[in-house]
Amino acid sequence: MTDRIELLKKLTLESGISGSENKIAEIMKNELKHYTSLNKDNMGSCIFEYKGSSAKPKVMFVAHMDEIGFIVADIIDSGFLKIQSIGGWNPNTLLSSPVEIINSRGEKYPGIIGAIPVHFLKNRQDAKPEINNMFVDIGATSKDDVENNFGIQLGDQIVPVTNFHFSQKNRRMLSKAFDDRAGVAAVIELGKILASKAHPNTVYCVGSVQEEVGTRGATTLANYTDADVCVVLEGAPADDIPGIPFTSQTGVGKGAHVRLFDPTMIVKSELKDFVVECAKAHDVKIQLSVRKGGGTDGRQFHVANRGIPTIVLGVPVRYAHSHNCIASMDDFDELIKLITSIIEDLDEAKLKEIIG
Repeated sequence: MTDRIELLKKLTLESGISGSENKIAEIMKNELKHYTSLNKDNMGSCIFEYKGSSAKPKVMFVAHMDEIGFIVADIIDSGFLKIQSIGGWNPNTLLSSPVEIINSRGEKYPGIIGAIPVHFLKNRQDAKPEINNMFVDIGATSKDDVENNFGIQLGDQIVPVTNFHFSQKNRRMLSKAFDDRAGVAAVIELGKILASKAHPNTVYCVGSVQEEVGTRGATTLANYTDADVCVVLEGAPADDIPGIPFTSQTGVGKGAHVRLFDPTMIVKSELKDFVVECAKAHDVKIQLSVRKGGGTDGRQFHVANRGIPTIVLGVPVRYAHSHNCIASMDDFDELIKLITSIIEDLDEAKLKEIIG
């Protein structure tokens, strides 16, 4: 189990905002290179193919490699950096947060997200944090200092800085980017399992790019693999915290997330039934969920080609899209059990039932 913890630590602490996923792709390659070969599409998504006893069905398990962050949008004369968000941030979580700026040479420089202090605001009660009013302070003295001393230029990555902590008491993990490094870790674990396990299908273990900025990588992947079924693996926002005005369906420590609906996709009922049957047959704890907001790579896959039956499975993540998140290793283990059971049971006959 230590290996899984170390894998999640390595993935969550590594940087890789949308459009700059190469470090995560390299981890996937290094973890799976002894089992199968790597293919990439022109956007940078990674595809690892595992041939079983039958060419069909082709089953794709996909997790997005990118995390949310920022890029340098402007360098003002005084040496402060204006920022452009990459992905959806809650501005309330950002002020005074530590970040790293990564220049084109791969050098990293620490910075702090700042804004006008309340001391200089006329009406403190009306002071709502907005990203457009924020900046990053790296301690530079001028624009020339930023560009020539730090080597920072427009478009450079700005990524959250945090620590990884694993609590043995209740098997909780604290870090950034469980959305979707938990999914990436699950793809890697599945790839290792498939290397020594017979399966009645062909499996693609996939890391996609640029999900957080509009599910862009999924568009090219759907055509690249021509999958018959797609399983999207996600770090799903948890809803078991105070103040949520509805019944929790994605609680930390309560099992794998199984999404039936979100505003971008309705899961085909036959596929949902199959996944629920797999969970029951293999004694896997799951949480069925209907989401009123959000979306995943599934929005592209389920309407690609002639239509690819798609479902979203995942690990519940508290405080997703922030510097510090909480997830459960118990939930991760349940997710691995679930996707392994799907591989065992999804043959051509079952595919015909799912397609209807």
